[in-house]
Amino acid sequence: MPEILCFDEHSLDVLFARCAESLARGGLAILPTETVYGLAARVDRREAVRRIFEVKGREAAKALPVMVEDAARAAELTAPEWREPLLRLSVFWPGPLTLVVKAAPLEWLEWVAPGSRKVGFRVPDHPFLLRLLRETGPLAVTSANLAGKEPPADSRDLDPLLVERVDLVLDQGRSGTGRPSTVAELTEGGLEIIRSGALSREELERALRSGGRRRRELRDA
Repeated sequence: MPEILCFDEHSLDVLFARCAESLARGGLAILPTETVYGLAARVDRREAVRRIFEVKGREAAKALPVMVEDAARAAELTAPEWREPLLRLSVFWPGPLTLVVKAAPLEWLEWVAPGSRKVGFRVPDHPFLLRLLRETGPLAVTSANLAGKEPPADSRDLDPLLVERVDLVLDQGRSGTGRPSTVAELTEGGLEIIRSGALSREELERALRSGGRRRRELRDA
């Protein structure tokens, strides 16, 4: 059974240290985000990433999203020709946008995105996660649900079958909006919406055209 730690019972420093340690050992953790709970592993722990596919029942060929601490780190991990449009859309980070791009040559790409050179990056709008990412480096994070089930925004809705297969659960109660991130892929012609979410195609296309202005300016334009 996993270790379960509650935000209202432990200091943030304790939660941070225990989570970083578990992930460093190659553990799987269920973490709160600003959208839904996520199932996370360090990208440089191959066996841990493999376990995500196994415990979730995720298709082996379906790439895992990768969370990073800021746009600069995402750009560093992106192929050079896609960095400029990625940075334009980073006006929505931290926030509910997963941006699929061609990645730079990365050792861990073969097990995070099997058979692909593309990866989806996201910078979460969750202070605890941002602090954690600065310590752990990039994390492979997918929604904390069994394949085909609804992703939970409340810890009470976590599937017990999934919980018993991980090493650590951070319980923040109701932590997210329940609405998943928008998933968009950068293409030669602009972008393609892979999954609808909190951000609209219009907002994203406006950011690409504008060169990346502040979010408020984009929405008021």
